[in-house]
Amino acid sequence: MMKDLNTVVCAAFCGTGKTYICEKTDIKAIEVEYWKYKEKGLFKEYIQDVKKYFGKVDYIFIATDPEGMKLLNNEGFNITLIYPRNELRNEYLDRYIERGSSYDFIGRFMKHWDTWIDELKEQEYCKHIVLDSGQYLLDILYIETDLLTDQAPVINIV
Repeated sequence: MMKDLNTVVCAAFCGTGKTYICEKTDIKAIEVEYWKYKEKGLFKEYIQDVKKYFGKVDYIFIATDPEGMKLLNNEGFNITLIYPRNELRNEYLDRYIERGSSYDFIGRFMKHWDTWIDELKEQEYCKHIVLDSGQYLLDILYIETDLLTDQAPVINIV
């Protein structure tokens, strides 16, 4: 449904650099944070807010919450899911500390790390990109709008 416009929906794990790309690069990208809608039960508004950015930005970054991804998938969105390898837990712990995440956030992510990563691996309706040590979104994304087709998202591993 939403694949005809030159925009890619990327569900990217926390600490991969979504906010950095949106705030500190020239890449036309927006982050739509599902948790803000989820805690108020505003699911239709979430879908509408994602839709309104199609054709206006190259990338829409969303969280890797399976419930939010499934909502978008059910609406016809193609999603590219980006997450780290399970064994990168300590590297991401360092990332969360360096960026100033709260202790509650860090504790929750570290406690559920393997469960959440394993759950993402089971999402069959997404294209998967698994990050290696030291990789961020900026390392794997590049915009090449001429290559946009219904079959191939604009996400490539460099």
